[in-house]
Amino acid sequence: MSDYFLGIDGGGSKTRAVVVNADYEVLGRGEAGAANHFAVGVATAARNCALAAQNALENARELDSSFEAANVRSWGFGLAGVRREADAIRMRDALSVVCIVPFALETDVVAAHAGAFAGATGIVVSGGTGAITFGADEFGARVYADGWGPILGDEGGGYWVGVEALRATCRALDGRAHATPLAISVMEHLDVREGDELVQLIYSPNITRDIIASLARVVSRCAEEGVSEAIEIRARSAQALSRGVRCVGKALLQSRQEMGAPPVEMLIALRGGLFEDDFLRGTVGFNATEAMVELKRDYLPISGWRVVKAQHDASVGAAILGQLSL
Repeated sequence: MSDYFLGIDGGGSKTRAVVVNADYEVLGRGEAGAANHFAVGVATAARNCALAAQNALENARELDSSFEAANVRSWGFGLAGVRREADAIRMRDALSVVCIVPFALETDVVAAHAGAFAGATGIVVSGGTGAITFGADEFGARVYADGWGPILGDEGGGYWVGVEALRATCRALDGRAHATPLAISVMEHLDVREGDELVQLIYSPNITRDIIASLARVVSRCAEEGVSEAIEIRARSAQALSRGVRCVGKALLQSRQEMGAPPVEMLIALRGGLFEDDFLRGTVGFNATEAMVELKRDYLPISGWRVVKAQHDASVGAAILGQLSL
């Protein structure tokens, strides 16, 4: 009898679930709506987790008739918005209703780290709707940078980029700046023709963070076409994301130094839709390398560094966390 594990990666835009075997091979996949309780509420977040899980289980059965859901030994959740213990407790209570097997609950970036490095020391830079950098080592040290949400932080993330694009558009609309292809592209993307329509749309109850974050693709396209405002917004996004790498790397290495631990190779992985942009991926990767060079010059215990492709995605990482909780 085979053992299976279910992992759920839930963020502000959508929730992804996978069923894996003991070798972390994906047997089924499912999706549902957002599972960040700050965005959709605790009850809806839990329902979307359950729906994504159900879809993954059904997909596994479709692909392999011998698959038995009863052999799923644990669920693992990597969810945005559960970094504070009070929030984790609220979500844990809601998830206990939909999950009938043992489960683990961590933040989405912790799940991404588990999937990326399978326990090795490393730093994950997550650039999606929001933005957060997380590092952990074999001694249990954990360090976060940003991830404060759309009002307090998430600098460089998709929503932040979208807001910057909207502000640039408004400057063009009222004459504080010259009209550029970026403003035109933003208006076309949102299907509005004038400023009043833009205001109505953006402040309507139907607008979502996901819709605003989708403007990051508009900025990326305009930057590739040489539009100066888009180039500047994208460059500032790269700078903000890069700062998190140095901050987290320094804290992890200082912790090792205080413990007298030996030098370590620092692995760095970039995840999230923002890094589909070649410039952002290349720039943040280069800046991360430069940051590690500086930390080595500061005599911190680092033997080397590599920007690597994640071994597994965050949903598989969540399944790993669930397995480890048994």
